[in-house]
Amino acid sequence: EEEEEEKQISGKQKLAAAIAPQVSRAALSRPEMQPGAHRAQSGAVVEITDSPDEEETGVDLKMSQKDKGLLVEVKVNKEWYTGRVSAVETGKQGIRWKVKFDYVPTTTTPRDRWVLKDSADVRLMRPPSPESQSPDTLEEEGVSARMEPDTTQPGTSREVTDSLVVMMRTFLRYFFPPDFRIPKDDVNNMSAEELVAFPMKEYFQQYELGLQSLCNSYQSRADARARAVEEKSNSAEARLRETEEKLQKLRTNIVALLQKVQEDIDINTDDELDAYIEDLLTKGD
Repeated sequence: EEEEEEKQISGKQKLAAAIAPQVSRAALSRPEMQPGAHRAQSGAVVEITDSPDEEETGVDLKMSQKDKGLLVEVKVNKEWYTGRVSAVETGKQGIRWKVKFDYVPTTTTPRDRWVLKDSADVRLMRPPSPESQSPDTLEEEGVSARMEPDTTQPGTSREVTDSLVVMMRTFLRYFFPPDFRIPKDDVNNMSAEELVAFPMKEYFQQYELGLQSLCNSYQSRADARARAVEEKSNSAEARLRETEEKLQKLRTNIVALLQKVQEDIDINTDDELDAYIEDLLTKGD
């Protein structure tokens, strides 16, 4: 009897082992056992969604995509360079901009750079104020306004602006046209805004007129000197011909005089006459 009981137990264990995988698969196929959802007491299935922070980050990134194309300045190696936002992404520290520079002076300076949107190494550029523009510097309608660095912030840009102001004053004074409507001494005290509003078109027109007048004056002087030299040359040639004619006439008279004194004399050239006269003078000494 004990052997029969052991056989029955062994058969039950084998049967349980055979149907166990099927029971497991059936259990996993039930909705309440699937990952990503759980069954509430009412029997409804609730999906697991992203956290509010992740949704807010996605909204910020979407709004920040509008920053593409902004004109900015980025500090690189203690120098500010202008550029344009070409890409936007989110990082652990916040929104980042990829700025592509307009110009970099050396090969060691990167052509573009990732910077944090709100960091101290990046700043927006602003268009020049209408008060600081003269009619000569205003652009035609439909053309995008020029951008200039925000020089209200202290730093290198202010120093560069001051240097440019000094250079502009020197330039204007050096080429200053005579009788210009703005006194030359007033340029020494002009501010950056006044220099921007300076009537450059009128300035260069006046300068070109003065330069043309000066060139015409030099040309007139050169022409007058050339005419004077030509006149002197013609006068000298005339006197030379007159002198040669007188000399030739004198030689002819001397030959005629010698032939009267000595009939057999034979002189045919000027050199023979000069030699004969020199010989007479030597004999006479």
